[in-house]
Amino acid sequence: MEQDLPFADYQYPADGKPPLLALIGEAPGADEIRLGRPFVGRAGQLLDRALSVAGIARERCLIANVFRYRPPGNKIGHFFASRRRASLEDDPLDETWGKLGAEFCRVRFSGEIEALRKALRAAAPPAIVALGRTPLWALTGLNGITALRGKTLTNRLSEAPVIATFHPSFVLRQNSIGPETEAIFRADLAAARNMAASKA
Repeated sequence: MEQDLPFADYQYPADGKPPLLALIGEAPGADEIRLGRPFVGRAGQLLDRALSVAGIARERCLIANVFRYRPPGNKIGHFFASRRRASLEDDPLDETWGKLGAEFCRVRFSGEIEALRKALRAAAPPAIVALGRTPLWALTGLNGITALRGKTLTNRLSEAPVIATFHPSFVLRQNSIGPETEAIFRADLAAARNMAASKA
């Protein structure tokens, strides 16, 4: 692993009990690195509001990112490459996880997916929310957040079902157009809450 990349670990429920829900994002941003925990910047503030409206206590959730390291320039593509690019850069790929779009995860970062698998299996949340394209792929092996959001999907990292929705930063950008995306986002979180409650 690139030890020089800034790191922010998972956030577990404050009371030490099993999580009511797991929320999985992509990678930490600058605010997350500064405070050492996921979703504390502007996107995190929107997530907090949406969780509150959906009746979900953030402090009872496992909140994590697929990659705990902040990529240079905040570009998630740093963790992935095409076969051609990987060959040119002599930077091997881990193809066992399948493609995200047209690219595979680089070997030096694929251990992060395994770490997430171990964390989810140990914490055993009853349901998991994939916040965006990258966690959707990591958790299910699938691509296409727009087509799959709101759907209940099979999880390849643990036993808990996955509900896919938008990343909060995408919702923030869409808010300049209108409130519809945030309403959809909140509804997806409420569906995840109901699913988790039915399995508790």
